[in-house]
Formats: sequence, structure tokens, C-alpha cells
Amino acid sequence: MVSFSDGTPPLYVTGDTVWYDGLAEVAHRFRPGVVLLFAGAARTRGPFDLTMDTNDAIETAHAFPDATIDPIHCDGWAHFTQSAEDLEHSFRAFGIGYRLGLLEPGVSTTIAAS
Repeated sequence: MVSFSDGTPPLYVTGDTVWYDGLAEVAHRFRPGVVLLFAGAARTRGPFDLTMDTNDAIETAHAFPDATIDPIHCDGWAHFTQSAEDLEHSFRAFGIGYRLGLLEPGVSTTIAAS
């Protein structure tokens, strides 16, 4: 969690994880305005994801209802089994596509909180 002295809502970086109830506790305690979500359903060994899949990302979006969800770490390597496009499709299907901020790798971007 990154907090700012100027009143900007906190920034939360999930790191390599999948959905678990502890994320709901983070959402409740800190109310971040932006969540940098490690997505892509990375599989480095066996059938287990190292990073969030689209279902985990949707759960996270529901747990952080006031945050913009910016998936990162989800494209460019062979061990990713889902793409940013998969996330975009899922978020739109659930009617929350407006909360998804797709960042372009290598491009400087200003991120705004919801």
C-alpha cells in the first residue's frame, strides 16, 4: 500500500498472488483509489496460477468498489495463460469495464483514481 501526503487515495499493488479473503480486508481497511493487479494467470509449474486470472480480477474489483483496476504483469511471457484482452472482455461482461485501466507496456502513463 502506498499512501500520499496530499490526500490522494492510496495505491495498492497486489504483487504475485491470487484472490484470497485477505484482499477484502485490505480493501476494507485502506480504501485505495487504484489497484495495480498482477494478472495473466501465470503458470510456472503445474496447474496452479501464480497471478490472478479473470475470475480473481473480478472478485478483486468487487472487493475494491471505489478503485480503478489497472492490470499489470499480464502480457509478454509464455507463462501467462490469460491476456489483458481476456480481462477487458470479462470486465465488460460484468458491466464494470469502465473501471479497468489497461496500460500499454513501455508507455509512460498517468493513472487517475476512480
